[in-house]
Amino acid sequence: MASKPRVIALVPAHNEQDIIKATITSLMAQTYPFAYVLVIADNCTDNTTRIVKRLQQKYGSKKLRLIKTVDNTHKKAGALNQGFEVARNSRPDFIFGMDADTIIDSRMVEEAVKQFKIEPNTAGICSAYRTLPLKSDATKWERFLWRLQNIEFGLANAWRVENHESARVLPGVSVMFRTKALRDVYKLHKGTVWATDSLVEDYRLTLELKDLGWDAKSSLRMISWSDVPLHLFGKAGLFDQRQRWYSGTVDELRRRGAVKHSRYELFTITLLAFNFMMRLLLITCYATILAMGNNIQLISIFLLLPVAAAGVQFYRWIKYTDQRDRWQGLMTLLLFPNELYAIFREFIYLYAIWISYRRPNRAW
Repeated sequence: MASKPRVIALVPAHNEQDIIKATITSLMAQTYPFAYVLVIADNCTDNTTRIVKRLQQKYGSKKLRLIKTVDNTHKKAGALNQGFEVARNSRPDFIFGMDADTIIDSRMVEEAVKQFKIEPNTAGICSAYRTLPLKSDATKWERFLWRLQNIEFGLANAWRVENHESARVLPGVSVMFRTKALRDVYKLHKGTVWATDSLVEDYRLTLELKDLGWDAKSSLRMISWSDVPLHLFGKAGLFDQRQRWYSGTVDELRRRGAVKHSRYELFTITLLAFNFMMRLLLITCYATILAMGNNIQLISIFLLLPVAAAGVQFYRWIKYTDQRDRWQGLMTLLLFPNELYAIFREFIYLYAIWISYRRPNRAW
């Protein structure tokens, strides 16, 4: 009888004392248990390591393991590489990686193993992403930003389904890898898996896996909940987060050029400025219609596209979004708030392109 595949979890953690207990609890509640969970404490200055040590008394130090990074200046990528060095000696069949501020569904590993069994060429499977519930003391503005991002996550899940569950990127939030595929990248890099000279090490890894002939997939049956920024600007704000993601992506695409697996995305970036202007025009037309009231001519000419878009968006929101409420439904039907949010994200992307050309190839 064949033995069950062996799965090890890598959890890089930097100052995550507020959520690390809940994160580990969700890891230990899996219907398909991990061989062990390895928490990689990366330059922590809070109580993260102390909390993990207390939890080791509950779960056992063999099931819940803890290491501290040594001379790591590459943040998450460096922590993951040090963790992989430890885990690969245990000969796992699969490696599960996740952010320490994330909660995963109890069937996460079970669903991933099932999919890997029927997809032998799949290197990694990422989960469907949902937002962690808001705290009761959240302000109205924080609730508004949370709702926008919750809708965004739901529409992203819809995109995955419509694209046959393929993955453009295997985000490090929560993703399971076939160890054999990671070893291929390890050989390619001559001793590391996650690139330390990139702002988006997960995107680089996805592209490299595809270059090596592997597939990248996603699954709506694998579910995780993550924290999201609740302010626009400042450290760890929405603008800062997206600017890093987008400029890192542009860095990678510029580094690679117009080759397989990046050619299409380069093309979409060239259309970004045009799409940005079209969205601005749509918002202007929609606002004009609302302001002018019963102007039949304007409605007949300009209202059809927004109404159709709102209908499609509302359908996707109903089908794929978690934690729905009436305010999100209203925002989706009105279209205006989500269009403004899309313009905001596209503006950040244009700014990120400028940053990439001004200061290319930045790293953590």
